Formats: sequence, structure tokens, C-alpha cells
Amino acid sequence: MIWQDRPSLVVLLLSTLVRWLLTFSIGPGFDEAYYHLYSLNLSGGYFDHPPLVAFAAGLGHWLTGSQAAWTLRIGPILLFSLTLAGVYTLTALIYNRQAARLALLLPHISPYFVAGAGAFVLPDNALTVAWIWTLVVVYLLREKQIPETSGFVALGALLGLGLLAKYHAVLLFGAFGIACFYDRRFREFLWNWRLYLAFLVAILVFLPCILWNAENNWISFAEQFGKSASGEFKLRFDLIGQAVGGQLGYLTPWLGVLLWIGALKNHKQRSDGWLLPFFILPIAAFTLIGLTRGVLPHWTMPGYLTAFVLTAGWMIPEDLPVKSQHRLLGVSGITARAKRWLYIGIVINLSLLLLVIIQSHTGFIALQEKADPTLDFYGWEQTIEFLEEEGVLVKSDILFTHRWFTGGELAWADKKRHNVVLLNENPHMFAWWAPAQNYLGKSGWFITQERYGLTEEDQQKYLFSRFDDVVEIEIPVWNRGRQKLKMQVWRVEGFHSAPTLHYGINLK
Repeated sequence: MIWQDRPSLVVLLLSTLVRWLLTFSIGPGFDEAYYHLYSLNLSGGYFDHPPLVAFAAGLGHWLTGSQAAWTLRIGPILLFSLTLAGVYTLTALIYNRQAARLALLLPHISPYFVAGAGAFVLPDNALTVAWIWTLVVVYLLREKQIPETSGFVALGALLGLGLLAKYHAVLLFGAFGIACFYDRRFREFLWNWRLYLAFLVAILVFLPCILWNAENNWISFAEQFGKSASGEFKLRFDLIGQAVGGQLGYLTPWLGVLLWIGALKNHKQRSDGWLLPFFILPIAAFTLIGLTRGVLPHWTMPGYLTAFVLTAGWMIPEDLPVKSQHRLLGVSGITARAKRWLYIGIVINLSLLLLVIIQSHTGFIALQEKADPTLDFYGWEQTIEFLEEEGVLVKSDILFTHRWFTGGELAWADKKRHNVVLLNENPHMFAWWAPAQNYLGKSGWFITQERYGLTEEDQQKYLFSRFDDVVEIEIPVWNRGRQKLKMQVWRVEGFHSAPTLHYGINLK
């Protein structure tokens, strides 16, 4: 186990520390601020996702009682450390300790795994834990290294937790089924009643989300699976380019190529061939979906998580002459070329992360405002503070906005002092937390960032057609380094026309 391997434990602790320090430098993004609201409104399910992302977002707040960027990300940081421990464990079981040490290093070459799933709040925080530890248990069952009954119960619990993390965990079932076609030991599982006990346990663990969806017209299932299954089939090679390019961007091109080479080479005489479906299926499924509609690159990442294990086993040759063996951070038995490649990859990734930190504080790279995620959290707290200092924001006021993601940032900045209401026919979870029709007759403030600001048509739709009186307020322009950031604020009185909603707490 990793805690018995001092060099690997040092790497894991250093990784955790670096990712934790990263969180001090960057405020919450749109998704993170929104998921923070999940943790304040615990439920068996949510419009956008199953419920475990609420645990990832809320753990730090529950432990410290504080709302800050670094406490928001305690959950993701600890969960990814568990993921790394799982990568190490699985690689050590299949190959050896040196390959496991290398597998522990490989994710640190990827911006996504270090700063995405590794530090920021995502449903993938819990999914990656469930994914890799499911594979650990499958290996132990396949090799008959644990009692079958307890092993299959553990397998079912992990599958259920994966589904509670993200619906994409259903691909674990699909990959298992594919492995049964060509792996004799997997086929033996099909005749073991304990496998079906595992499926029953998975359903029981996932039951809270099923019940929530049943009470809410299956809205979350329809929303999430509809993203992948809706629309006519039409080949869009521009989108497939985006899908593949996005994957390489999240991994870095050199790591992406290496993972494909390492995962596919020389497995005929190894005991690792059963891992291939868990690598290929997530990547192939979402890349093919990218032929018809846009997909998000991180949907494929569980497959690449599996590839770290396969690639580490390939990169530690069993027959490498002693004189050709080199060491890197406790990893011995690698070639000089692999050592240089790892050094360069880690340095480049750390440099990219440093650029992100500098960008978040200075805006020195001239990006289009909507394309710069480091702007997500700017302006909201300053606007709330300005209105409070002017004495115009009172306790009875409602804070209005028009997008679910701006609603998340506004609620984060306000720190539960006022109700936040979305004036949108697709308000996501705000349809349960603060349905607009419940606030008819109220007054308050409409706030948004100028980069997501309102055109004249939008102002008619969201403001003048819904309030008796609307007055735009001039507020200071905030500076991020040399970059000027502007918020749009209106005083709104007499809310009289709520958007028509097709889901939410009032339509259960």
C-alpha cells in the first residue's frame, strides 16, 4: 500500500500541498460557486447531477465552518489524493512498485488531473475515486485475493457511489460487459450469484437519486442523458476535431499520445488486458458522440485515468539492462528518454498552472472576456460591498439575475444574507431553491457581469416586462491589474411577472 512506500507517500503529500496552495490564488469558478449551493441545500439528487458533488463542495465548509476558496476545495483535493492512491495501488497489484511510483507521477503532467479534478469542484472528483477503486476491487476478485462475498459487496457499493457521483459511471457496467467477451475470468463472474448481489447493492446505494428523480418527473435523467442522445445524427467533423483537440488540451498533446501508445502496446502476455475496455469505452463513446454535437473534453477522462496504469506498466521494461536504468523521484528502471520526458512534462505543467495563477490576478493575457474563466469570480463581492456601504442594500431585498452560473457567483458573494432569484425559464436548481413565482411583489437588485450583460432586448425580457420600476445604477469599475471589469446593476421595484417554469419544486 502507498503508506508503506515512503517516496510515493512524499510525492502524494507534495501533490496535495501544491494543489491546496493553488486554491488560495483563484476564486471559485461559475460551476464551483453553483455547486457550493448544492452543499447548502442537500438533496438526493439535483437537476444537473447526482448528489455526491455536494459532498465534494461542502466538506471543507462543514469541517471549518468557513466559506472561502480554499475551504471549498478541501473536498476535491482530498478526493483526488484518494484517486492517486488508487492508481498507485492498482498498478502495484498488476505490475510492481516501480511501475506504481511512475503511475503516481503521470497524472501530474496533465493540467486537468492536477488543477481540474485534482483541485476544483467537479462531479468528477468523486467519480475518479469510485472508478479507480472499482478497478482495484475487480482485480482482487479476478485474482481471487479477497473473499468473494465481501468483495462483491464492496464492488456494488463502489459502483453505486460512482453513479451518485456522475451518471457517466454507467460506463463501468458497459466496460465490464465488454471484458466478459474476451476474458475467461470475467465470464466466470456471470455464473456467480454474488455478481448480481453487487448490482443490487449498487442500486440500493444509488436509490436516493432514483427516488428524487421519481418525485421530479425524472428531470435530471432527462437533462443529462438528453445532452448525449438528443438531436438527429449528422456527421460534424468540426465538432470531432474539437472533441479530440479538447482531450489533448486537457492532457497536453505529449501525454495524450503517450497514453494511447502505452495503453495499447504489448498486453498479450500480461494480466492487464481486461483493463482495455475501461480505457477505450469512455473515450470512444464520447468522441463518437462528438461527431454529432458538442461534448466536454473531461467526459472522456476516466478512460485516461485507466491509461495511466497501463502506460506505467509499459514504461517500466522488465528486461531493461541495469546499465540503461535511470531513477526519477524514487522511480527506478526507466529509460533515460522516459526520465527526460517526465521531467519536461512536469515542468511544463507546473509552468502552465503558474500562468493561470498570474492571469487570475493580472489578466496579462488579452483573452476575450467570455473566454477567460479566471474572470468568473470578479466583481460580485465588490458590488455587494459597495451597495452595503452605500446603505441601499437592505435585509428584505431580493437579489435577481438571469443565468444559473451568475446566480451561483451572486449567491457565493452574498453569503446567504439574501435570497437569490433567477429570471429565466431554465433556472436549473434555482427552480427548487428560490422559484421566481414565490417572490411576486418583492423588490431588490438585479446584478450581473457586463461580459454576460443585457442587451436592450434582454433588458425588456428580464427587467422592464417583469418589474414596475427599473433604474440602472452606476457603480465603480473594478480593476484586475491593468484590466477593467464592469458590473451591471439595476434597482428593481414591484416584481409582477415570473417566468413560466416547466420543472421545479412547485411542479412536483
